[in-house]
Parts: sequence; structure tokens; C-alpha cells
Amino acid sequence: MAELPMLCKPQLPTELLRDIVFEYVFTFDEGRKREVPRHSSKPPWSLLEPLTLASKVLRQLTFEAWFEIYYVHSPDDLLTAWPELGLWTKELHCVELGTDLQILPVHWNLRAFHRLRKLRIDFDPMMSNTMLLMRFDYPKHIASNIRELEIYDTSWPSPLTIRLVVDAFSGLRTLKLSQDLIWCSLCNICCFSTFRDHPPKEIAYDKTVGLPGHYATYMRSLTNLQEVVLTISYGLGGNFSLSEGNANLWTGECDACMDMMYAEEDFRKDWVEKKTQTVRPPSLRSVKWRFRHKDVGDVIHLVDADEGEEVEVVETYTDE
Repeated sequence: MAELPMLCKPQLPTELLRDIVFEYVFTFDEGRKREVPRHSSKPPWSLLEPLTLASKVLRQLTFEAWFEIYYVHSPDDLLTAWPELGLWTKELHCVELGTDLQILPVHWNLRAFHRLRKLRIDFDPMMSNTMLLMRFDYPKHIASNIRELEIYDTSWPSPLTIRLVVDAFSGLRTLKLSQDLIWCSLCNICCFSTFRDHPPKEIAYDKTVGLPGHYATYMRSLTNLQEVVLTISYGLGGNFSLSEGNANLWTGECDACMDMMYAEEDFRKDWVEKKTQTVRPPSLRSVKWRFRHKDVGDVIHLVDADEGEEVEVVETYTDE
């Protein structure tokens, strides 16, 4: 805290103090990874607590900055939240470790969070969890005001997942999905992607939709949607490469379908042309695909309860 003695000087206006405190809270640790599932991106409270002891004004400003992001592990945490959080919290980060095999009639009640603009949900990748999305849309008028949604580790990212998102969060401008599997629009199943070599860190689409066809169909009703970011896991050993120009406009097709169907040149050309003609959501500007490598040896097999079939699920991060 040696770098902040100036904050105790009473002559600084409150507006300037607020800017300094918020800057300190959100930039003190620029190397911290926001993308690590089931971990808070906020700084340790121990680094901020001294500010709350300096003065009444600083205590108020520190609480405001700290609770701009509210990190919770249970729906009960929302019911017992301070009344002030309705004015302070703009981003709600929920860790949902349950399973939709034993879904409880309990909602994550957003009623108190009138300024909420972003919702992040971290699921347990080892659980069947897709239907749990229905627990986050209460009340409807609050959920529809959310502008940005991040979902980590949904177990079965089929078009059903997209439909649940669309029905619950109609005001979205940004949608970010990060999981191990992706939907293949050719065989209509969720799969683990494999490539011949490492893909680029990111593939971006702006002139074509860049989404799996069924995703694009459901997202058309999101009239404000501007950006979609899909982060998926991949392994090596496949037959196709994304590092050679992406001429096939890859949008999640599995290696088996590409190997079997793309061998027919007429089909390949027709399929690529079809993707260029896909009707996009009206305000969509960009679709980005990002990739994280997983060793094939890390893949385990689970029975997906939603589909009743065996699917490949990749072991993901664990808490430390």
C-alpha cells in the first residue's frame, strides 16, 4: 500500500478518489487470468482491506469497487447479499457445481441486482449440466437486461443450450462460450475436435457468420447480439488443418465428418457455399473461435444423460 498514501489526503475530490480506487482494484494484477474456470478474477481482499481503514470515504469507495464484481458459489449467497449490492454490482460471477440429473427447483435470484450488465456462469465439466441454465433467468426483466454472458464448461453445447440462452437473455450483445466439446452441424452431435496440427490461436469471421448452422438459426432472435466468442478444446491426430488458410470456413465440424464427406468435392463446395449464405443475427459483427490444446490421453468417457450416448469429455482445470 506504499504507493497509495495520497489517497488519505482529504483535499482530493471524491470523484478522483473513486477513479484511483477502481483503477487500483482492477489493474493491480494485470497478469491474473480471468479465463480460469471456477476462480474469482478479483484481487485478494487482504490487499484492499487497508484502504477500508484509512477513512470513511475510502471504505465506501473500496466496497463499491470490490463488489462491482460479485463472486458467489450458491443461490443462497444472492438472497443474503447486502442491499447496497443492487447499486454496486455490474458483473455477477456464479459457480454452479450441480448436475441437471438432480436439478432442484431453486433459481439464482437476480432480483436485487438492478445494475447487472454481465453474468458469468462456471459449471462443473464433470457433470451433466446443460439444463441448469434454466436456473439463471429469474426474474425475466433482470435477465433480459444483461448485455454480456459468459458460460464455462457446459457439458453438452448442442442447439438446446443456445435456445435456453436466447429464451433467457434476450438483450445480449456479447456471448462467450468456453467448453471442451462443440456442435457438429454435419452429424448433429457434440464432439471433441481434432486437427492434423495446431490451429491458430484465434479464427475470426466478420464477412460470413462463422457459427454452426443451428446456432445461427437460434441466435437470429437476439437482435442486439454483436459478438460471439467460442473457446473449445482440441487434440492432435486429425486429418484436417486450420493453419493452412481455413478455406473450408470451419465452424465446428468434427474430423470424422470432414474426412468422410469432404472427400466428395461437390459436397464440400456446396457445404462451404451454404455457410457463406447463412442468415446472420441482425446486429452480429464478429464471430471468434479460440482454441486450447488438450492431450488425447486426458480424454475420458462419460455417459451424457441428455443424449443417452457415450460422448468424449476432456478433463479440465481443477481448483488449486
